[in-house]
Amino acid sequence: MTDVLLSPANFWFSIALIAVFLVFILELVSTIFGISLLGLGDHFGELDGEGFLSTSFANWLNINKVPFLVYLIVLMTFFGLSGLIINGLSASVLSLTLPSLISVLLALVIGLLITTKTVSVISSLLPTVESSALSNDDFIGSVAEITIGKASRGNPAEAKFTDNYLQPHFVLVEPFEEEELFSQGERVILVQKNEHSWLATRYQ
Repeated sequence: MTDVLLSPANFWFSIALIAVFLVFILELVSTIFGISLLGLGDHFGELDGEGFLSTSFANWLNINKVPFLVYLIVLMTFFGLSGLIINGLSASVLSLTLPSLISVLLALVIGLLITTKTVSVISSLLPTVESSALSNDDFIGSVAEITIGKASRGNPAEAKFTDNYLQPHFVLVEPFEEEELFSQGERVILVQKNEHSWLATRYQ
């Protein structure tokens, strides 16, 4: 198995699978410390604005149905596995190794097709994990509950809230006041969007 992963023909596919494994380990470790990496994926849609994520092609890819990081993990997994299978079949059936460009493009297309169907299933099984095309202004004044970790200024924690369309969202929040501290289970009000998190005040 090691020989297959270290083969030059499988370089990019091995890199993709190793990256997925490292993200999995980081998520396990971060959860122990009360932080989740998956919530970071929601910021991609905010940075994109009315760009690619608003196109019909993005809708066909189902890229808006789950946080971007989740989509990327699924895509890299199927890209890596598809590439290994393609190279394995070409070597055993055709007795040759496909050029890297061809195998990478084939694996990418197959990976995207499988990912599109897979994330659709994931989003139906995990309806609480949603990304949104709503703007930041729509979130101001929303009441969120701290779900993981403790939030202090400069050290955000994950929080969950539900929008007017009854769609849940996960965001990173930190106190608006310097000396404030939010604990898991507390409710806060979103008041201002920073680059990577929301500033919030305690819900009275």
